[in-house]
Amino acid sequence: MTTGVTSIRGFGENSYLTIAEYKNAPTSIDFDNLVVGGNSGAQDAELARVILRATSFLSDYLGQDLTAQGRTETQRVRFNNQGYIALHPNHNPIISLSNFQYGSTPNNLTTLTDPSTCWFEDQQIIIPASDSQLTNSSQGPLAFGGTGAGNRVFVKYTYVAGYVNTTIVTATASATTITVLSGDGFIAGESYRIYDGGSSETITVASTYTYGSTTVPITAALTYTHAAGVAIGNLPNAVKQATILATTAFIKARGDNSLTMAVTTSPSGNISGAQRYGSDLALALDMVSIYRRIR
Repeated sequence: MTTGVTSIRGFGENSYLTIAEYKNAPTSIDFDNLVVGGNSGAQDAELARVILRATSFLSDYLGQDLTAQGRTETQRVRFNNQGYIALHPNHNPIISLSNFQYGSTPNNLTTLTDPSTCWFEDQQIIIPASDSQLTNSSQGPLAFGGTGAGNRVFVKYTYVAGYVNTTIVTATASATTITVLSGDGFIAGESYRIYDGGSSETITVASTYTYGSTTVPITAALTYTHAAGVAIGNLPNAVKQATILATTAFIKARGDNSLTMAVTTSPSGNISGAQRYGSDLALALDMVSIYRRIR
């Protein structure tokens, strides 16, 4: 007996912040004593894990991972009255569609020859009727046209959705090309921020960019040199700030030897841990609520 295995690919464990981004933020947290007796490498490794847990916390609340990356999903969908297929992926904003397959049975799927003809909206992809080879019949393949409205079809598709949130590999002052760790989500003509403290700058991708490439030509020369590992992307600043707040709350609640400087007061001079840490998390969730996925 052969075991059926899912073709769905949606896992991506990517932090919304780099260690440097958190350290550069005004958090009033001593992040050099997260591991008692640990060296700087151990402290950074633990901070990275806390940032990843804070990211996971926010992603669970949002119902989606906001980092741009490739995903594969399978669905059963119906044709609308105009004979179109409207896909509603589990992640947004949608950036690209690289593969779309459809058919009346899951083991007999036809591949769309040119995904670039599809219509993209913030939370859905529309597959034009004219691009399908499905014929109008009550047996075999289903209708793809007005007369087939309401018929159900199996689909499998691969797409990229989310916000660019990767790191620099090479970026040298005066250069007009940068190299990034992942090319997922970069689009010609779009602008992206390099988060490098006092050397932060914004770049715009040149029209010569090849989608998906990790080599990114830019419209103007870089002002600064950026080290490998520096963050680059267009993840909303509210999401980054929310991740800073959530990370700070997680560190405060650890119960280890990390130092927390008092930044709030109460009439008695004391504030409960639940109130102090909970307010950080509540503010974080409020900041990102606009990006919450409604299913």
